[in-house]
Amino acid sequence: MRGYLNHLAAAAMVLALGASLALAQATQQKGTQEKETQDKSSDTSTPWYKAPLKLFKHYKSANDQLASDGRLEDKLSKQLRVQGILAEDRELQDVCSDFKDLPNCIAVLRLSVSLPVEFACLKWNVTGVKPKSVADSCAGPAGGKAMPLDRALDLMKPNLDVRTEARNALKKAHDDIKDASS
Repeated sequence: MRGYLNHLAAAAMVLALGASLALAQATQQKGTQEKETQDKSSDTSTPWYKAPLKLFKHYKSANDQLASDGRLEDKLSKQLRVQGILAEDRELQDVCSDFKDLPNCIAVLRLSVSLPVEFACLKWNVTGVKPKSVADSCAGPAGGKAMPLDRALDLMKPNLDVRTEARNALKKAHDDIKDASS
């Protein structure tokens, strides 16, 4: 008998919650309709049930982003070569393989040039994937897991202000991508 009462109480709670959500949605829609009649151009609200979907965004990997936009790869490669960041004999898509996003790849490239850091070692720490051309002196990430850029840089250059260096490199990388996209 006690089990039935628990189930009955749970069902009543679910019904009460559902009714309150339906009432809240109805009043929100009524308020939205009144707002639309007052000002049709200011409808930027997102319904409550679509808000959690913003948490799950799909980002393209660096290779996917470069492969999908050939102009971006060409402009960005040229721009990085002019700045002396990308060597003439290297392709940006090959260099950025295994990176989850393009700004991190370009930031690692920038840091490997501006600081005396080996690119393959830093790439291994940031991506968690061991490059083929990695030197024996490189110590990979603990457990083979990728780590944030500032932590990877701190392992290689412990005496630097790594957060500032990583932040500046990422900002410049975003600027490079923005310039190449336009």
